[in-house]
Amino acid sequence: MKTLISIGLIALVLMAAGMMIVLADEDEFATAEGTTKLINPLGTESTIGGVIKNVLGGLQLIAIPIVGVMILVGGFQIMFAGGDPEKFKNGKKTILYTVIGYAIILVASGISFIIQEILSGPVPVVE
Repeated sequence: MKTLISIGLIALVLMAAGMMIVLADEDEFATAEGTTKLINPLGTESTIGGVIKNVLGGLQLIAIPIVGVMILVGGFQIMFAGGDPEKFKNGKKTILYTVIGYAIILVASGISFIIQEILSGPVPVVE
């Protein structure tokens, strides 16, 4: 099972690398001189709060398909347990840890937003 997961992760990384190569060849990344222009993956934010927001947003985008795959892996572990309580427990742990990991990513986004609001100071009241 571990080799199957390893092969799946390697295939996912190779597909992502292939998508980057295809996107880099598109005309929107080319400049007038014919060279390729690289876009900042962190966005155009100049504040640390903006950069953290962009990083957490990227983590959420990456985490969604990983969560789906890991829940399927846990489900398959449960289905193919064949009455073995240890394998069944491993499948439940896989699903539980996946949900906990995704919850941590969501809570991190919320904490980042709260800290950003606290540090930005009070909003002036216009009468």
